[in-house]
Amino acid sequence: MSDSVRLASIGLGWWGEVLATKTSTLGQAEIVSCYARTPEPRAAFAERHGCRQADSLEALLDDPEVEGVLVATSHTTHRELIEAAAAAGKHVFVEKPLTLSVADAKASIAAAEEAGIVLQVGHQRRRTAANRRIKQMIEGGDLGDLELIETHQSVPNALSEQKMPPEAWRRSKAESPLGGMTSLGVHKIDTLTYLAGPIGTVFTFTKSNRAEAPFDDATVLALELESGVLATLATSFFVPMISRVNVFGTRASAFNDHDGRTLFVQETGSADRTEVELEEVDPVADQLAEFARCVRGEATPETGGAEGLEVIAVMQAAVESAETGLPVAVSSHR
Repeated sequence: MSDSVRLASIGLGWWGEVLATKTSTLGQAEIVSCYARTPEPRAAFAERHGCRQADSLEALLDDPEVEGVLVATSHTTHRELIEAAAAAGKHVFVEKPLTLSVADAKASIAAAEEAGIVLQVGHQRRRTAANRRIKQMIEGGDLGDLELIETHQSVPNALSEQKMPPEAWRRSKAESPLGGMTSLGVHKIDTLTYLAGPIGTVFTFTKSNRAEAPFDDATVLALELESGVLATLATSFFVPMISRVNVFGTRASAFNDHDGRTLFVQETGSADRTEVELEEVDPVADQLAEFARCVRGEATPETGGAEGLEVIAVMQAAVESAETGLPVAVSSHR
């Protein structure tokens, strides 16, 4: 397509592969180049996606055909890559979390704003069909006054050497503070903010007692939103796949399970739950299509720098709470 947005992939692991594959199905964008430090995976990726391979990051960013980049690299590299891409005038889609610190997040946002490029963060789970419907219910008053929200995001990847080998960067405590919270739980931090507004206070419970895992193996956040709503967020790399959001209101409660593919509603005074019919949606493809429109100047990112920064402020507060054993105000980290 003549107007297809030309993108390059940086970070060619399993999620980089997902992003590239989804991009190729959109009809709005295409992968034209790729880069990873290791030549063999880079060559294999280029062959699979019919794109060029750059032998350095500088070469990729100097490529005049590349309009934007998809960044799916280790968390600690995000700021450096965003700043380099911005300096080269390339738009950036970066996987969550935006960075691992508020300072790095603010620097990344500033670099993007100064260069006038799009910066979008991959928080796709707010886009699931169930979460979109819950948002409509909240705004329409169908749930009444919100009282409680329960969230959980876990996958058992740390139990599989194939999915998370010993050398995987996600096994590093530096890359994964609070264990699965950094790669997984941040989805629910963003979803909570999307559904019910900013988080005010966080208290962290976490444990790490597995010899094979240098990072926390289970973490739970107790949260008070600025609205007064109370919430919990649980995550682990050692339990079966779970992705759910349960919202409890005075009129009704909504139960989002199976990663946003099913939704049940239970009215106050009833013991029965009714399933809500949902339209099928691919949240990953949806966010990438939005990125393509943003590059063309036809949209602004739903989860841009500000949204990514808010998640990092909560994460930074959660880490402080784990270290001090005290509740921490998120405002002290924004």
